[in-house]
Amino acid sequence: MVSAKPAHLDPQRVATATEANVSRLVSRTLTTFRSEPGPPASEIVGDLATDAGRPSEGNRVWDFQLKDDVRWEDGTPITCADVKYGVERSFSGLFSVAQPYAKTYLADTDGYAGPFVGGNNGGKGLQSVQCVDTKNIRFVLNQPIGDFGYTVAMSLFAPVPAKQDTKNDYDKKPFSNGPYKLQEVTDQQLVYVRNSYWDAKTDTVRKAYPEKIVIEANGDLPTVTSNLITSDGDFADTIDLDKNVAPNFVQQVVNDPDLSARSVQGSYGGIRYIAINSRRIPTLQCRQALIYAFDKRKFRAAAGGSIYGDYATTMIAPQLKAHKNFDLYDSANNLEGKPDVAIKLMDEAKNAGKPCPPTLTLAIPDQKDIRRLATTIVESYQQIGIQLKINGIDPETYFDVIGNPANTNDLLWSGWIPDWANGSAVIPPLFDGRLIPTKANATNNQDYGLLDDPEVNDAISAALAESVPDRQYRLWGELDQKIAEKAVVIPIVYMKSLRMAGTNIRGGFIHPQFGQPDLCALGLA
Repeated sequence: MVSAKPAHLDPQRVATATEANVSRLVSRTLTTFRSEPGPPASEIVGDLATDAGRPSEGNRVWDFQLKDDVRWEDGTPITCADVKYGVERSFSGLFSVAQPYAKTYLADTDGYAGPFVGGNNGGKGLQSVQCVDTKNIRFVLNQPIGDFGYTVAMSLFAPVPAKQDTKNDYDKKPFSNGPYKLQEVTDQQLVYVRNSYWDAKTDTVRKAYPEKIVIEANGDLPTVTSNLITSDGDFADTIDLDKNVAPNFVQQVVNDPDLSARSVQGSYGGIRYIAINSRRIPTLQCRQALIYAFDKRKFRAAAGGSIYGDYATTMIAPQLKAHKNFDLYDSANNLEGKPDVAIKLMDEAKNAGKPCPPTLTLAIPDQKDIRRLATTIVESYQQIGIQLKINGIDPETYFDVIGNPANTNDLLWSGWIPDWANGSAVIPPLFDGRLIPTKANATNNQDYGLLDDPEVNDAISAALAESVPDRQYRLWGELDQKIAEKAVVIPIVYMKSLRMAGTNIRGGFIHPQFGQPDLCALGLA
């Protein structure tokens, strides 16, 4: 069960944690994360590749070898050409791509426009992705990247067979090389069935226990939680992937030994935050006032209390080695906010001839539970004389809408789960201004605060180039603090998960890559 049907199934367009989780059913990558509870879940292993990659030339060149007998759903072998083509198509202007890593890490990509007609770079293809032969792939990077083996675990680097590429329509039915293939799509469901050409001998990660997996969308969280608690009929075989237990049921679940035993709980490196559109609110004092006025205690209480997450003051969560402990806005000691400080900052802005806007718009996915939490934000800003309007957007298209830099929202509801356990999977995708798309109607921006600061951008490049892990961790932590000074985000909580499962579900655990139960591990009693 999911709150909204995934917006994207095309591996090169996958953006959200739910999309990434679902994607692993059909799209294998060169490497992938282990499907095991605890610390091993943060480790990568060879998936389509025989190992996690072989670096050379000071981490500027990475080689991978494909396993024997890995096949597509029609039985044809997966080749280096398929991997190369999958990466290359992500550069096409025909559609927007969510993840920035191919464009930022690969060498000689300037001017490259993908493999489609009119954009094949003179027929040469992308020279930084090389097929040594049909089974060996080489990536040439523009700088040393010590954790590139983690990068190619992202769906962005999944292979696509050129003959099967339906371009925009590939988003509706990607060709499978995983244990399942997409059989049917309806308004509210995705139905996956066995891919007979998947061989468990080549896949040490995916358990593939069920014969069929149905992904069903239902945004009515209290009803879904209630049905999972009673666990009648099909709900005995159901688990909620992307939503925590409804707040009114939290105490019942955590205090009932039987219900608690079949819930799936865990913390991970994800963060819930509000982005502040710096183009629409250009005055620093106005953005700082919004941070000071935010009532985190009221927000978290409405979400269900401490089970929802720990109060956050940074964007890099404590679970990551790159975390730096700081609290620039003194929110840990003032969980209800500091409206007096906010009002003083607004007065300063007004006296300087840059008055803060009295009315703002907050974009949210239009779901009942999120609307309830948004009400607490409305109340926070009423204290400082700001009227907040809620803009509810269809959850299926929400991140595409706010991913357009031209969107007209002042504040934007968001969350982030690192693509791997380092600051390199937090700071660059969320705050590198060079990644903000300039193409009209683009939908792939993730820098929702639209921060484009040359000093920050240069520091990101320097951190990525640092090959000593401990030094790189320190640089990301320092960058996190520098970005906090720009006041383009309001960190609210480091997220936790409490997902309800039916009585027949087995193998559930919270995977740190998704912040939700790993679909690859689930089975039925």
